Amino acid sequence: MNHEILKAATSDIPELSGMMKDFYAIDLYPFDEKLTVENFVKFINEEKYGDCFKIVLEDEIAGYLILVKYFSFEFGGEILFLDELYVKPEFQGKSLGKKALEFVKNYWVENHFKVVLLEIENHNDKAKKLYEHYGFQNHKRSLMILKN
Repeated sequence: MNHEILKAATSDIPELSGMMKDFYAIDLYPFDEKLTVENFVKFINEEKYGDCFKIVLEDEIAGYLILVKYFSFEFGGEILFLDELYVKPEFQGKSLGKKALEFVKNYWVENHFKVVLLEIENHNDKAKKLYEHYGFQNHKRSLMILKN
């Protein structure tokens, strides 16, 4: 099966937004379509934030990943945050998650990021095992959030 991981374009936003809506529904996250579209436009058009990629299998968009760049003194420079990785249910089981993580590891090395961080839902054992297989480890700290 031929797969590609390609940089997303603004023309992909309707399909990306639909996938994000489905992804967020899994854990009952709120989803604002207008805000999501605005954020995709900004994120795709302003390289400083990171990159959005579409996962394509046999000419169909099968999923997406969002890689966010930021600076950390603790980790010694620019780091990469794997903000989202989603594969549509009908494309799961075709090793696309594995291919996406191989892509992330290559992107990380080629772009000289210090580390790759990600967050995972505590109940998502399948994803956790996949990430661990690719060398990710639990960090000794917990993630906290401040909302307005």
